Amino acid sequence: MKRGLRPRAMAQAVAVAGRGIRPSTVARALAMRWRGLRPRAAARALQTTCLTLWLASPVLAVPAARLRATGWPLTSRDAESLFAPALRAPADSATLARALNRAEARLQSQGWLDATLSAVWDTARSTLSLGAMAGPRYRWRTLTLVLPSADSSALASWLPWPAEQPTDPARLGTLVEQALRTAESHGHAWAQLAVTAWDTDSGRVDVRLSGALGPRVRVSDVRVDGLRVTRSDVANRALGRLAGETYDPAAAKAAASRLAQLGVFSRAEFTGLEGGPQWESGTLAFRVEEPRYNRFEGAVGVQGSAGVVGLASLDLGNLLGTARSASLGWRSRGAGRSDFRMRYSEPQLAGLPFRLELALAQELQDSTYTRTRWGGRLATPLGSGDRIEAGYEEERVVQTRGEASTANLQNTVFAYERDARDDLVSPRQGSRLRISGTGVFKRETLRAPLAGSPPTRRSRGGIAEARVEWHRPTAEYSGLSLELGGIGRFSSERLLAEYERIPIGGAATLRGHDEEAFRVDRALTSRLEYRWFPGANGERVSLFWDHARMFSRDAVTDSTGVILGDVANTRAADGVGFGLRLRAAGGLVDLDYGVEPGRGFLDGRLHLRLVSTF
Repeated sequence: MKRGLRPRAMAQAVAVAGRGIRPSTVARALAMRWRGLRPRAAARALQTTCLTLWLASPVLAVPAARLRATGWPLTSRDAESLFAPALRAPADSATLARALNRAEARLQSQGWLDATLSAVWDTARSTLSLGAMAGPRYRWRTLTLVLPSADSSALASWLPWPAEQPTDPARLGTLVEQALRTAESHGHAWAQLAVTAWDTDSGRVDVRLSGALGPRVRVSDVRVDGLRVTRSDVANRALGRLAGETYDPAAAKAAASRLAQLGVFSRAEFTGLEGGPQWESGTLAFRVEEPRYNRFEGAVGVQGSAGVVGLASLDLGNLLGTARSASLGWRSRGAGRSDFRMRYSEPQLAGLPFRLELALAQELQDSTYTRTRWGGRLATPLGSGDRIEAGYEEERVVQTRGEASTANLQNTVFAYERDARDDLVSPRQGSRLRISGTGVFKRETLRAPLAGSPPTRRSRGGIAEARVEWHRPTAEYSGLSLELGGIGRFSSERLLAEYERIPIGGAATLRGHDEEAFRVDRALTSRLEYRWFPGANGERVSLFWDHARMFSRDAVTDSTGVILGDVANTRAADGVGFGLRLRAAGGLVDLDYGVEPGRGFLDGRLHLRLVSTF
């Protein structure tokens, strides 16, 4: 490229090199690029621009493929949309064939039943020539129902006829299916309807349907397949009263949902209505899958001066086939800190679809305080995987130091939960959401009340918590897992007591840190994992990143311990590492290694967990 060319001459040269670019367009672009440049800088910019356009000219010289339609009865935009994949791949005959099939189906759904299409490529002009022979456009005229006289009026009301509208065979099939579903919802399980005549004349279509509505079927019996441990009377009580009622597919599916929400089946479904010796009766069939109900879970961790910490939990589910469950749990948090809990659940309180849970727990925090909690919760299902909870708890706290010697708390709990995970132990797909709110009324007994002051102090508060899990497969043997959580405690008092604060840290909340390394007022947490699944039995390898952002209001004291005021603290902490889940003879073994970013490898934390089902 020679120097000294004027903009207009340079534009013409570029236009010749890259066909399809107008000289005026290039000149305007070059003028905008030169604006504000000195002559020498403008010359260099001109040479750079021309070189770029010259190198890109082979690409710009290839014009885009165009569609030329002849005889197409619909708008040109419809044709361009249908043949867009074929225009992007001119040499792909399979793509063109699929586009022709879609276009023919589109015309037939609009009434051109005899339409035929052909397409030819003009490679020299990069043009796809589409030829259409639409023929006459048919419209619906009359519908004749060949049915018993008692059935004709009912089916006619359930099958609205689109007279004088363009003929669409697929829509006719949809109308017939909708009419049969409506008949089934009214108890006519054996209703039949089929096209027996299709007559065309002068662009009009006459249709004749034959069949029978059949009797209203009553449920004579209910059968549940797959029961091995669960007693049949427990399953029938969850299903509700179905025998003796008129068949209703919606009621049968709702019964299957209640059976699944009993909490003892990994899968429950309605398989259909089975005919019996009489045409007017049938048997409802359900199928369930029972998992292993008993579960032992253990975890061991190593942390700093506290040494070995861990937990053990035993869950006994579906006791004697009654769907009742019980559990015991113990956890050591090191340095004289331990927890103990007991829980019992009744799945059907007084035969009603209410689940009652009773719990007792005790927490020992070294020599600081001892907290005992007891109470109950009542839960009822709303739909498939949804449930609401309401509960009441009592707490008693005994402190060895601080302003109050004892504290009594009454907690009122409300919660909503939706669980749509494909597996409770090792999910690969689905989500889980839980939102809860707790109202707290607290009464404290002061250790040394001031003269003339009451010996007790009262306050009100609340706890808000939300947690969501999201699991999504990214490939056949890999997936992502994201858990987000937020919890906060609020009180009419400016400072929270030590036992009211939320513990953060450890295997459950923030890996790579000690158990309960932080005690805060409010916290936002996240756990992101990328997982590989080498087998189909729950094994996995993962990389994780845990993050927590915490807020607390701490007291400012003098040398004698007198509170002078408070200060707000906001902090953030992270933990990164890897995890392994292996299948062993006793069940699943989880091993997580986490470390705080910026620390050495030997400063990390190991978390070992064993999950065994039997």
